[in-house]
Amino acid sequence: MSTDTPDTDGRTGVLPAVVASDPGTMAHNGLHGPLRGTPERVAGSIRRTTNLDLIRPEGPDGPIRITGRGRDLRTAADGRGIVRATALIAATVEGDRVTALTTHPRPPGIADMVGRRAVVGWRTGLWRHLRGQHDAGTVLHLVLDDLPGGMIIGGFTRRRAIAESAGGPLPQPGRRLDVCAGWAAESRAAITLAQTGIPPAPVTPLAPDLGCDTDSLAWHTLPELPAYGISRRRRIDVLDTGEEVVAEAWFRDSFTDADGAHRVLHEYRVSVTADRGSYAVRHLSAHPRVLPHRECPVAAASAQRMRGIPLGQLRERVSSDLFGPESCTHLNDLLRSLADVPGLLALG
Repeated sequence: MSTDTPDTDGRTGVLPAVVASDPGTMAHNGLHGPLRGTPERVAGSIRRTTNLDLIRPEGPDGPIRITGRGRDLRTAADGRGIVRATALIAATVEGDRVTALTTHPRPPGIADMVGRRAVVGWRTGLWRHLRGQHDAGTVLHLVLDDLPGGMIIGGFTRRRAIAESAGGPLPQPGRRLDVCAGWAAESRAAITLAQTGIPPAPVTPLAPDLGCDTDSLAWHTLPELPAYGISRRRRIDVLDTGEEVVAEAWFRDSFTDADGAHRVLHEYRVSVTADRGSYAVRHLSAHPRVLPHRECPVAAASAQRMRGIPLGQLRERVSSDLFGPESCTHLNDLLRSLADVPGLLALG
């Protein structure tokens, strides 16, 4: 089944061109595979790019070292790129808690995040201790907000590292079902795990380069990712056309395998148009490109439930409205990131 043919809707003016499909992902669950490159910036637009990288230099059960970067770049009428904001973070997670955290900038409240659990309750802590960053939709907040999602995907490379050292896949205990489309109770992944003790292997195509031949500023500087490292990379393009607000949000979860190949685990993009005054969502389309399990693409339809919601409310509404076997944790995070669109436009 193909959920986005063709992969363009012609509405935003900031979308990548259609690219050839990847045979492996098409055969697996009907998806087109990862996008190649990055679209050129549009005059008058704001582009936010971020990355959050997780590595385990002391082995699969050692502390997790996390680095993150972000940049907000305005494109002037003559095409010049003007940096409006940057962010850097460095953190250590031991067990399930953040034991060290350094950021730039360093707003009040950062010290209160040390000692907190990195998944459950982390975002509540950001809301309590960095409320100004949350409400303004800053690039620093987005990088910090990605930590729980990064921890979840980080388990994938940990399991691969352990399996590699053991010489093959290891049986896994049962897991919670109906938390997302890919792990619905009747999904192929759930049935395979129940029958064999091992989930089906995901299709992980090679990750195309994100560079743009005509734009050296398409992305901020991205570090190299060592073997078994995993990275979440985001791009948000925003433009006020004078008639409406248009935006595209895209993300890719990628990892480096034991052979040094950079591969894609998840990739999604969402295009949006919204009212200039209220920022209410007028049009929204979700396009899955790479997802690990056969039923995962079903979740794309859940994004339509956010139509009519003001962009600035998406973090709260996604969390309260999108859950269960018709949803996707990673799509939800992408939709939540669109809450920063009003803040990005204010940087103009």
